[in-house]
Amino acid sequence: MKKYFQVPWSLSDLGIILVSAAALILSGVFLAEYFEIKDLAEGKSWKIFLVLGFFVLQWVLALIPLIILTASKYKLKIKHFGFKKISVWKTIKLVLWGYFLYLAISFIITSLILYTEIKIPGYQIQERILPIFGEGTFSLVVAGIVIVLIGPFLEEVFFRGFLLRTLGNKMSTTLASIISALAFAAIHFQWGSIIPIFILGLIINTLVIRGRSLWPAIVFHIINNAIAFGIELLIIKDVISIENLS
Repeated sequence: MKKYFQVPWSLSDLGIILVSAAALILSGVFLAEYFEIKDLAEGKSWKIFLVLGFFVLQWVLALIPLIILTASKYKLKIKHFGFKKISVWKTIKLVLWGYFLYLAISFIITSLILYTEIKIPGYQIQERILPIFGEGTFSLVVAGIVIVLIGPFLEEVFFRGFLLRTLGNKMSTTLASIISALAFAAIHFQWGSIIPIFILGLIINTLVIRGRSLWPAIVFHIINNAIAFGIELLIIKDVISIENLS
């Protein structure tokens, strides 16, 4: 197991990359707020390009320190991020196992909340993201590409391929999984839904640990986001109502 988590970079490299990425992202957010870019774009036809640019910039800023440091010190290779070969059948089994586990945990917690009327802070339905992009056809197509394909791939490379494997190289996989799942939940900045995102992070981590490959995590993440995207799309098109999901 430990062999899969062997990476060339150290925990100090990890710290430098995380601090640098956080500083770059926060600087970008500060500049966007300072120049009131969001308000300037509201109602404009080019809003979708601004939103797309924001998402691209966010990940560029997050990945720049990672790419520069690992490329300059360790001759960056794709294998360093856990892209190991895995059979299609094993990937399918892992993804199905992960999704059924996620549904089971969600069902148990939701049932507990409904029948006991106990309110769990941080366990709410995630905020809708499609309204940020807009409701036009082109906007929805762009949103689909970002949410279903680009976002999951980049997030898995960073959180599982880099963060989880780096931590797993220096500590127990259980502790590494918890820490990386917390970071995964925190970076979404949806504090009302931080618990389900954290649980999701733990399950995706388990897929990587069990499969010893990043591919099951990427496939799972894409499918999960595709389902969420489809539900939001149905809400926008008034096929289903938000009240029925509450």
